Amino acid sequence: MALTLSIETTFGVTCSQAHAVILEFRLVKSILDNGSKSFVVKYGGLIYADATAYTSDKQPISRFDFELPLDVTDGADQENILKQCYLHLKTQSGFTDAIDA
Repeated sequence: MALTLSIETTFGVTCSQAHAVILEFRLVKSILDNGSKSFVVKYGGLIYADATAYTSDKQPISRFDFELPLDVTDGADQENILKQCYLHLKTQSGFTDAIDA
């Protein structure tokens, strides 16, 4: 899984076919004052100039980190947390026009 997007680097170079890849995610559990449990998925990844730079093991041009609350209600489907992270990433500023790669 990956996303293709257009991004401008900190050096002012536009990469119109940048390749964003989530590299890690972790689940953080908290117990609230009322005794209920809360879960947050924290995830992060790297952005490469393009898919070739990614597959050629070149250096990334940027990094991203986000988090999302995990739905733990009855009937919630948590089989693919990585997919949920990608869906959430596509709602974040700078990633809304990204397409599945």
